[in-house]
Amino acid sequence: MTRQLIISMGLKSVGYDAIAHVLEVELQSGRISRYFDVPLPVYEALTSAPSKTQYFNDNVVGKYESRPIS
Repeated sequence: MTRQLIISMGLKSVGYDAIAHVLEVELQSGRISRYFDVPLPVYEALTSAPSKTQYFNDNVVGKYESRPIS
């Protein structure tokens, strides 16, 4: 999965697998996590949100199963 760099205080890059519905997020700290069963509109809203970190915290963290990969 290819992640795109984003401008955000807390997030460094995000990627999305539309077939598997997996969101991959790299934090500014370097930690990378995958979030499962994330609908495409959530990814699209995240990448276009004025505050990507706030959208991520409000709409992804704790709402989808996740697993750290690094």
